[in-house]
Formats: sequence, C-alpha cells, structure tokens
Amino acid sequence: METPEMTEATGTEAKRLSRRKADSLILIDIVTEKSRRVELMTRAELFEVFRERAATAPEPEVEELLESADRQMDETFGRKPGQVSFVPPPTRDKVKRAENQSKLPTMRAQREAFTRRELLRSLIAGDLEKTTSIAEAAEAREKAEAAAAAPVEPRLITEEYFSDILAETLESDCGLAKLVSWDNVEYYHYRPLLSCTYARILSAKNNPVEQLCDLVRESSRIYPRPVVVETFQQPPFNFTPEQIQEILQQISKDPKRQDIRYTETSIGTVYLYSRTYLEDDYADFIAEHIDVDILESP
Repeated sequence: METPEMTEATGTEAKRLSRRKADSLILIDIVTEKSRRVELMTRAELFEVFRERAATAPEPEVEELLESADRQMDETFGRKPGQVSFVPPPTRDKVKRAENQSKLPTMRAQREAFTRRELLRSLIAGDLEKTTSIAEAAEAREKAEAAAAAPVEPRLITEEYFSDILAETLESDCGLAKLVSWDNVEYYHYRPLLSCTYARILSAKNNPVEQLCDLVRESSRIYPRPVVVETFQQPPFNFTPEQIQEILQQISKDPKRQDIRYTETSIGTVYLYSRTYLEDDYADFIAEHIDVDILESP
C-alpha cells in the first residue's frame, strides 16, 4: 500500500502526518466513536473532547496508520495471509451455518473499514516529508526518538484553532457531517456509520412531532412515496399507537403542518404523506400499489 510519495522518498525515517491533518483525523475519530453507538455529538462536546485529546497527541506515523487500516480490513473480513476474504464453507448443519453467518462482516463494519482506509490515503497523499540522504534520515529518526522519550508538553487548543480544523475537515469531505437541528443545535456525525436521514431523526428526539413530519416530508420529496404509519412504531421512533394518534392530532391543529395528510388503502392500512411534494391522487395510488398491488402480484 505504498504511495508514490513513499516510494520516491529516500532514507528510512518514519514519515509522519502533518500536525493539522493529524488533528483532522482526531476530530473524525472522535465523531466516529459516537456514530458507531448511533449517537450524535454537539459542537460543544466535540470541542471539549478534541481539546483534551489533541493537547498531547503526537503526529502519527504514516506507516502505522496504514498498517492499522489493513488490520481493520483483515479483522472485518476475517482474512488470513493469502486469503482475499472469508467464504463460509457449505454445510447442512444448521448450527454450523449460524456460526459461519456470524463471522460475516456487517455492512456497517464494511463501510467503516473501507472508508477508514480511503480516508487515510486521502490525508496522507502529498503530505509526506521527504529526506534526501541516509544521514538526514538518521538525524530525523534521532530527533523523533528524543521527542518521544521527552515529556509531552500539552498544546493549548483554542476555540479559534478548533473552528479552523473543523472547517477544513468538513470541506475535505472525509465523511464528517454537520447537522443543525430544528431547535438550532449544531450536531456532528460520521456519514458512513450514521446517515443524514437517521441523524436528523435523532436530532429531533426531543420533538416527536418534528420527527414524524420530517420523515414524512423527506419520503414524499425524495422517493417519492408515502410512509406507512406503523413505521413510527419501529426504531428509532418506538412510538406507541396512542402516541402516534396524539401526534397526528397535534399536527391537525398546527397551521405550519397542514401539508401532512393521510391516505387509507383498500385493506385499511394508513399511510402519511406531504401535500407539498405529493398530489393527493398520486399518494393514494402509490399507497395502494405498495400495500395491495405488489403483494397480490404473482
């Protein structure tokens, strides 16, 4: 996994990521940890954790970062030396099949492993320091070893510096995403592990009415199709039928949400849609098609 910069460089010193890119990586890792737990991170929380970690974090060695990404790929796909990936052997044993299935990587694990490797390649590209002689390489190595042995003097991480690194990281499109919630709270998430749609739902946990309306409008605008009402009894909503009924009553009395409407199919299933993006007749047709026509087709 050598880059052109690595092969062109002479000498044997450890090549390190620049300070600013190392700090971008710290930011991404902090948010990734939260997204892995299906949680959002506020700007204030991100600043506090970043200030603590970045204060004493060394500039990481490029080779170690790449090796770590390779190990993550191997662990995710159950690869051994000489293997491309884990392929479960065929078996009639149900217990064994279940065991083999548990060894297969999940889509989230695959996305995390792939994006981690590509992220590091992107950060490293064009950011390697080159030496022109073995003597310079030895001197650089000695300095690195001395710095590693010496006590680390914590850096002062200011709000201004944090804002600069955060803006650079967002502009680099490395998977870090910003979300401003309905009540103007700034959240961050890692897109490969937590989609924008899911993040928006989480950001409105304190407002069930907003959660429901946001999903209905998005479905009507993007797909476009209505949403079956039972969707809101499932995670991450987990509303009871009584809560859904109460939310719909609140919506019916809110002048700002009069675009949210419902349609009922011929077998009694209720769907919700936004009149802003779906005409009534088309919403009726799509709901009937999803709920009845597709199921009855051979």
